[in-house]
Parts: sequence; C-alpha cells; structure tokens
Amino acid sequence: AVSVTDSEVTSVASKNLIVVGGSCVNSFAAQLLDGALCGAVWEQKTSAGAGSFLIQTFERPGGKIATLVAGYNAGDTADAVKTLTTSSTIDLSVGKKYVGNKQNVAEVTVTAAAGNVTG
Repeated sequence: AVSVTDSEVTSVASKNLIVVGGSCVNSFAAQLLDGALCGAVWEQKTSAGAGSFLIQTFERPGGKIATLVAGYNAGDTADAVKTLTTSSTIDLSVGKKYVGNKQNVAEVTVTAAAGNVTG
C-alpha cells in the first residue's frame, strides 16, 4: 500500500486506487465524478447528503479501478472509511455504489456508465 496525494496520482497510474475525500477537495475524485461537486450539487449527483457518505467503484484505463470513499463533510468521510474497512458486505466491483451513514449502508443501482478516467 502506498499513500499519495491527488496531485501525485499519476505516479500510481498502474495501480488500483482507493480515493479518499470528496470531489470538492480532491481533484482525482472530481475526475471520477466529472466535476468538483460541492454542497447541493454533490448531494444531487451522489445521493449522499449531510450525515451520509458514498463508496463507489469506477473503471480506469488498463483494467484498473478507483474506489471513491467520500462523505458530505470530513466526519462523513471518516464514517465511509470506517465502513469500508470494517464491513464484509462492500463489493468493490466496477459499477458498485453504496450510500450510507453511521447506522446503515445501502447498495444503489448505478444508472449511468462511468466516464473514462485518466491517471
């Protein structure tokens, strides 16, 4: 395991990634979601409003994946990380999307294909 910042992600282009932090603060997360989404726009695009989080896996070039682990705010992101690291039911296959909070997590059907993500 190697930790890199979003500005260093090209140095791990040949790896599967776990991307921590929302698109408002993480430029690679913004690539995954097609924009730096904040507040109400983040909530509309991800279905993760205040008090909740998103765990979603995207396809990357070369058969690699990037799993986005992010919340509405920093506390919600911490809850997402805890859920990912302690849950045995989270499937990190491409296209899987989960929205949840401290109490529960639900799988959400992804209706649109993820775009091409570089890096």
